[in-house]
Amino acid sequence: MFALKMRRGTDLKPIGELDDYTSMQAIPRHNAVGAWKLTIGADSAKAARLVEGNGLIIRYNGARVMSGDITSVDSAQTRDDGDAGTLTVSGVDDNNLLKQATVWPNPSADDAHQTDGTYKVSGPAETVLRTLVDVNIGPSARTGRRVPDLTLAPDLARGPTVTKQIRQFANLLDVLADIANTAGLGFRIVQVGTGRRFELYEPQDSGVVFSFGRGNLEDVSYSKQPPTCTCAIVVAGGSSSPRVVKEYTRADVLVPGLRIEQFVDRTDVDTGSVDLAAQMDQAADEALTAGARQASLSLTPIDTEQCRYGVQYNVGDRGTAMVRGEALTDTIREVVLNSDSASGATVKPVIATPDATDPKNPLSSLMQVMAGINRRLRSVETRVPQ
Repeated sequence: MFALKMRRGTDLKPIGELDDYTSMQAIPRHNAVGAWKLTIGADSAKAARLVEGNGLIIRYNGARVMSGDITSVDSAQTRDDGDAGTLTVSGVDDNNLLKQATVWPNPSADDAHQTDGTYKVSGPAETVLRTLVDVNIGPSARTGRRVPDLTLAPDLARGPTVTKQIRQFANLLDVLADIANTAGLGFRIVQVGTGRRFELYEPQDSGVVFSFGRGNLEDVSYSKQPPTCTCAIVVAGGSSSPRVVKEYTRADVLVPGLRIEQFVDRTDVDTGSVDLAAQMDQAADEALTAGARQASLSLTPIDTEQCRYGVQYNVGDRGTAMVRGEALTDTIREVVLNSDSASGATVKPVIATPDATDPKNPLSSLMQVMAGINRRLRSVETRVPQ
């Protein structure tokens, strides 16, 4: 099922196929870092090239999955192996280049001239995303921060207009994911030839529906956590400028009348600043988003002829899962691909579950489903005889 091509570390040139692995798992993720792991006999003629710094180009059923570096190689032996043993080789995809970087407030300057507290950018979402990558690790970045051989796909100016004020040295991947998820775009870094390219894509509606009735859903479960903030009270100024206080509210999806206040301290912002409103709005949005009711969904779909990964759907596309009679349509966040010499191949897409690096990301589509289930339950309660 998998087609693996080994590549060298610095020059990225392919150095041959890898077809004698024992087991392989690859997890491509939407707007996040993907990962992979394989096991192979240590006596394989190709094992010597599986070292940190080299990498893999991974395809599945002919479709491109990911490319990325080897990050660890573990060895194990038993008395039955003789001198052979087994290697477990793990790695991440090239999106990890984004996770390894931060957003500098003055990207063109050296570390002694990072005097601003924020980096401001505005424009179509795709343009903003490309700019952030370009000036921090791309062709326009300072030499010491530039990723060799990284290019950017052409700017098609897709997505809504975005105005973003990014706090100094925020993680680049987190900032990109926040903007892209809101704008309905996807991004990835992939190997093209002997270089790597940052590219964006528009997720598609796959039309795939996972349900027990269709025979393509094995199990499903969900959980909820209560909100911690539905009312943000933002305070700016107060030391060198007049104090400004503004209240922001965001109703809880399940309990609309719930009010939970939280103080948001932005007294470091001069209230005479021309972008005072934008800074206060952003601080409130961050507090309300972090404090929103949390939900998580776990499901195990089954890959069938009618809904095959790489054919009917891909990571980043929208799919639908039936949860207690409610249709949940959301992004296919990741797909777990397994190939084992003993048990064959399995495919498990994950719908509407936040990235593992951001477990508090609220899922609006999932919350709407929860609200629908709650409405049905309340309706049942009203019919119960007193």
